[in-house]
Amino acid sequence: MIEPNETVAGTPWLTGHVIDVTGVRSEDGEGGLARAGRIVDAIESRVLDARAAALEGELIPGTPLIRRGDVSIVPLSWEPASSTATREAVRDRASEIWRGIRSACEYSHGMALDVKPADGEPPNAYVRALARHGVRRADWWGSDDKAIVLVVHGEPLPALASASAVHVVPRGWVSTVRPTRRVPEVDLSWSPEAAREQPRI
Repeated sequence: MIEPNETVAGTPWLTGHVIDVTGVRSEDGEGGLARAGRIVDAIESRVLDARAAALEGELIPGTPLIRRGDVSIVPLSWEPASSTATREAVRDRASEIWRGIRSACEYSHGMALDVKPADGEPPNAYVRALARHGVRRADWWGSDDKAIVLVVHGEPLPALASASAVHVVPRGWVSTVRPTRRVPEVDLSWSPEAAREQPRI
């Protein structure tokens, strides 16, 4: 699990990719931007759509979907501290996927907003959980009553990112215009092992 001030260690993981001694390669040959677009399309059609069945397992092949109550987590990358060439390749491809998701969300939902507490109010349980899990950046887009939140874990810049994911949460958890009055405690933890073990849908 990603915990506050934890040094991320272990084997790197990247959605839809194989990482081994030969390097980093896509499981299906698609580029990072194409994969990012497919992830956003699947979130919009399978997670945001209230008529869609509640799914858990794989959002698309190689990309897990973890459900925790009102939170859906789509893990994107896990980048343990290392200076190896593989680590740099993972970081580059993870950054490409992050940019692609941001671009696709901006195309569909407009400019991103950053997650912050309402004016003068203490942070709600979701915002506290982001901080507790080492999220240094969280951008969000609204879609009806839901929010797509793109998060990056890691120490403050210029430190490298340690992980990234997409959360889908009720819009009131991040909106300062219409905030939810009571946000329940949430668990945002995940690990590469948990991501790999998600069943295929």
